[in-house]
Amino acid sequence: MNYNDFKTERECVAYFMRRLYQNQLTTCSGGNLSMRLDEKHVIITPSSLDKGVIEAGEIGLVTIDGENLTPHLKSSIETGMHLEIFRRRPDVKAVVHAHPVMASTFAAVDKDINTTLTAESYLVLGNVVNAPYALMGSKELSVIVGKAAENSNVIVMKNHGITTVGKSMLDAFDKMELLEASAKMTINAAILGGVSPLTAEQRAQLDNW
Repeated sequence: MNYNDFKTERECVAYFMRRLYQNQLTTCSGGNLSMRLDEKHVIITPSSLDKGVIEAGEIGLVTIDGENLTPHLKSSIETGMHLEIFRRRPDVKAVVHAHPVMASTFAAVDKDINTTLTAESYLVLGNVVNAPYALMGSKELSVIVGKAAENSNVIVMKNHGITTVGKSMLDAFDKMELLEASAKMTINAAILGGVSPLTAEQRAQLDNW
């Protein structure tokens, strides 16, 4: 595996990491993105770097078993979680983990984000799963989120943040951005009152769309 052979993919990961920060979906030290290269290799944002200005040459390369092939870069503490998802979901190409304020607020309270307020959120986000708390960077967290990802592309991690997966980096990023928008809408609709979500009939139409 030649690190330099995947410059385009590393540029993609770095671009979306910067965009995640610029869109205020995470802090300069928080969040991590990864992309599957093949059955045995994954590129992932490292730890201890400013995510707002990260470049392609600062994206790490690891094996699916967790070996760091770029030892000059410190592996993200959530590398295990990303790899667990890739192992359990061979269809997934990209993973985005971040701490968007509004969506993460729901991870700290016993309330769910309403994804039935718009057709887009209902269709794109699908079944949003709540994962119980586990220490960040722990094997327990990796297993919990990995299991949750078997049945969902969007995971709300208790007292932690959000993880989304997709068939591409754009797909996973879109889910993160849309979940944050849905969280804002859920709060705003509750403040205004008279919440009017999609009806069962409307959701059924979308299911067959």
